[in-house]
Amino acid sequence: MKPPRALALLAVLSAAAFIVLGLIASWQYVFPYDYTIQAWVQGGRHPALESPMRAVTYLGSGWLLAPLCAVGYVWLRRTGHRLARYLPATVVGAFLFGAVTKWLVSRPRPRGRDYGFPSGHTLGATIFFGGVIYLLWTSPIPRVWRLVGTALSVLAVLGVAYSRVYLRAHWASDAVGGFVGGLAYLLLVLVAVGRRPAPPST
Repeated sequence: MKPPRALALLAVLSAAAFIVLGLIASWQYVFPYDYTIQAWVQGGRHPALESPMRAVTYLGSGWLLAPLCAVGYVWLRRTGHRLARYLPATVVGAFLFGAVTKWLVSRPRPRGRDYGFPSGHTLGATIFFGGVIYLLWTSPIPRVWRLVGTALSVLAVLGVAYSRVYLRAHWASDAVGGFVGGLAYLLLVLVAVGRRPAPPST
């Protein structure tokens, strides 16, 4: 079955947005709205929020996502989901995608360190939790759990993106780049997987 055209179109649009943002960021340009959003977010900082924000940002850390992907791979293999065949290459490819892009763009972060674009945490969270949403809607589970899982996954991605700006680890455009880049990568993988014939059932 061919993947929906809308999915492929969204993948292309996300990839185009990511490329445009990456090119602009590679000129070491920081958008005016980056300063505005940074000032607004920093104005809302409070000591009581520091620990929660660091906990939320950890949802996009490779130290957490890597073992979760390993667990997911085992589950996918046991359930016979077709995505299991592509998960290892997808995870490795996502890491290389983020690392190479950071190296090519090399735009400083708010605190001055390099390799700010895209936000790796946001990119990783978008790919992982976007994959969770895909699995929720392609697995035989009750609709209510699909809706709850989708809502929680969306909140996780938004929370990671916000936390990166809150902690002054990235500009807002870094987080946006991580989101559209992660979305493009995930959708392109799903489009490619959807075009391949399903493995023979055993």
